[in-house]
Amino acid sequence: MFLYIKYIILGWWNWILDKISDIRYKEEFDERLRICKECECNKFGFCNKCGCFVEAKTKCEESSCPLKKWDKISK
Repeated sequence: MFLYIKYIILGWWNWILDKISDIRYKEEFDERLRICKECECNKFGFCNKCGCFVEAKTKCEESSCPLKKWDKISK
């Protein structure tokens, strides 16, 4: 449970950083978001599989898609 909360917080933090600066994995985050926007599980910006806000989840390096459409970012 704690790990899940950590991913949510990290995703929101990176979402904020994306709005105000250039972040390290911008290309990867943008590609993840593109995939999620086209996904059948995306309903009004939330994933029906995991319940996350996709704009935040796609910006967390340690998160992955529950449908295996994208994975964690290797550092």
